[in-house]
Amino acid sequence: MPKTFIACLLLLALTSHLNSLAADVINAGIGGNRSSQLLKRLDRDVLANHPTTVIVMVGTNDRLNSGGFIDIKTYRKNMERLITKIQAGGARVLLMTPPTCIPELLYTRHDKNKYADQPPVERMNEVRMVLLKIAHEKGIPVIDFHDYLIKHKIADDTKNSVTRNPANSGSKDGVHLTPAGYQLLARLVDDKLKVEKMDTTKVVCFGDSLTMGSKKVNYPAYLDELLKKSGNAEPIKKGAD
Repeated sequence: MPKTFIACLLLLALTSHLNSLAADVINAGIGGNRSSQLLKRLDRDVLANHPTTVIVMVGTNDRLNSGGFIDIKTYRKNMERLITKIQAGGARVLLMTPPTCIPELLYTRHDKNKYADQPPVERMNEVRMVLLKIAHEKGIPVIDFHDYLIKHKIADDTKNSVTRNPANSGSKDGVHLTPAGYQLLARLVDDKLKVEKMDTTKVVCFGDSLTMGSKKVNYPAYLDELLKKSGNAEPIKKGAD
């Protein structure tokens, strides 16, 4: 067997091995979390892992969980503090706007009267606008997942929706995603990381149950597969943000 052929085989094997090690994705999502709770566990669950990139998606529980709303001004302050602390730790931040909801299904789990001052859909659009404004002011990349779902008409109560509902999952949920929704989100994140040339050596996905998902069905797990498949690790020198 020619030495050049053997060398090529060894190179391919080494490249495949390095690609499998290229990206490390950590799922730091916890169900029910609000922005205030992310702040409390930031050091332990994120910064202690020395991430190169932190993907943040939170706000659904802040504004929709009737067990304790966080007003929009406080939400914004919490998000700004999160971003500042993450950047101070040396990581880049990628923001994501949480998806909208299906009010009629939300009301099966939460008292409709709790939203008398502001409808659920308006609340989530307000979260979206806050995040887009912060991203613009701070020059931070953002994935407008909220807008993407609405524009593609996949956030309603139909079978093709990626928001869990009776037609697609037999569930009166109206907030969380189907497996197809988590896969879509992972693809959008993968594409954005490449476009922004973000360092994926160690990625922490930080958020609530929309990040946590289930044991096998969650966007961080799908993202990890995509990054390892493509070998998408782009080490970036310090200060080259």
